[in-house]
Amino acid sequence: MEKLRSGRATCLILGLILGLGTLPAGAGRASAADEIVIGEIHPITGPATFYGLPESRGIQLAADRINKAGGVTLGGKSYQIRIATEDDQASPTTGVAALRKLVSADVRFIIGPLASGVAPALKPIIERNDKLTQLIDGTIADDMTNGKNIFRNQATASGYNVAVVKLFSARKYKSVAMMTDRFHAGFMNSQKTLAADLKGLGVTTASEDFYKLGDTDFSATLTNLRGRNVDVLLIRGYPAEGALITKQARQLGFSGQVVWEMVSPPSTVLKNIPAAEMEGVFNCIPLTTEDYVKLGDEKAKALDQAYRGRFNEGPGELTALSYDAVYIFKAAFEKAGSLDNAAVNKAMAALKVADIPELVTRYTPQPDGRLFASDGQVDLRGEVSVWRGEGWEPASLKD
Repeated sequence: MEKLRSGRATCLILGLILGLGTLPAGAGRASAADEIVIGEIHPITGPATFYGLPESRGIQLAADRINKAGGVTLGGKSYQIRIATEDDQASPTTGVAALRKLVSADVRFIIGPLASGVAPALKPIIERNDKLTQLIDGTIADDMTNGKNIFRNQATASGYNVAVVKLFSARKYKSVAMMTDRFHAGFMNSQKTLAADLKGLGVTTASEDFYKLGDTDFSATLTNLRGRNVDVLLIRGYPAEGALITKQARQLGFSGQVVWEMVSPPSTVLKNIPAAEMEGVFNCIPLTTEDYVKLGDEKAKALDQAYRGRFNEGPGELTALSYDAVYIFKAAFEKAGSLDNAAVNKAMAALKVADIPELVTRYTPQPDGRLFASDGQVDLRGEVSVWRGEGWEPASLKD
């Protein structure tokens, strides 16, 4: 997209991308002094847009709802939230440029990123800047938070692995072949620990192979699985490759259980594999927006309805996390009574789950009720889902 210097033109471009309307200059818009600008860094375009765009839309929905309800109240004064969107295309280089652009515009509160390759590139920049507060709603790479000015309301890769271990324990699997996206920092950094945890259950790791985002031919690796009688093929990465690996594994005669560990929108999955060939595949991630809707959660149903009403399609798996992130910032602003980053950071660290009734995601409170542990990480663990028909549904491990 061509860079435009006109602020109004930029808003128009983002409005087209996000499906939002724009206002005439000065109409219905708070003055800059009455605004709180929250920057977001997500892949709006590129190979991970199926994650990033629903995240961005969730952020805008939350901001709009807050603004319509009166905004953020500080010292008796109301502020409107304005979202400044930057597209990182899931690229570390582009992500750093996006962060620097926001900083140069004096944006001091950041939501994102999604990509586990982008987050490590941003972390040292943010840690060095005491005028920045980051809330991560996407990447699951371990060790990305500090509890000082970097927080996360998404699970860690280790949190995802909890569900994998639970599944292997319940089903008594004895052997596994792992295939992992080599550029997914979260899964790569947690793989050694996962293998050790599975070994503790008596599971043998028959092989560990690696691929990358965009690969399409996995036949060489999968051919090696034939005749090895491996119980489980565990695929860790992104859904397009996960679907292709699953499809090719079946074509090459693998008859064991396929287990995914990835956020996997059904629409993306079904572009790469027929639904019938996905039947019975397990997935080990935290509950998604759609899962909460299926469980009858009223807040999730309201979010789903608002999203469909605005964008004419269902929300993404990570939409609820991004939606929550705006409300977490609102609660921190109001608890701090200030927009000073040090005060907001202190308030963020002290927030309790009960302080934010609008949260859609079911975070497990810390022992004292706080949302974040001392390192700035929430307690959000993977659950086991299974593919039935056209999508995922919560699985019973007693089947």
